[in-house]
Amino acid sequence: MIILLAASSITLTALQASINAPRDALRACLKETSAKAANEKVATDGYEAYVRNACGGQLGTFKGAVVKFDMSNKMSRKASEDDASAMASDFMGSAAEHYKYMTGSSGAAKQDASAPKSATPPPTPASEPTKP
Repeated sequence: MIILLAASSITLTALQASINAPRDALRACLKETSAKAANEKVATDGYEAYVRNACGGQLGTFKGAVVKFDMSNKMSRKASEDDASAMASDFMGSAAEHYKYMTGSSGAAKQDASAPKSATPPPTPASEPTKP
């Protein structure tokens, strides 16, 4: 009984390790590429394409490892591929959000400070009485 439990633990650890190395490689690539993109002042709109180009190999390896792991756990190929794509999208989305945060871009258009301001005051809500 103990031998069976030990064998199961070793097998599960080996299977988990098959995902850890590609995941760690992808994380390292994303971190390195984010720093490089910030130095090169890559626009937030072009960041994801920049990262996909730089980390495409690690992303493909990670997706392949997830598919293999899921299929070894009795998932269908389609479900495994969907799971791998969702995980990859999560990594890319998190990296893009972190990049926006680190570069100070909010994604919303910033108003130009030199733009002329309106001379008319904003309307008062109906619940506030107007002052004479």
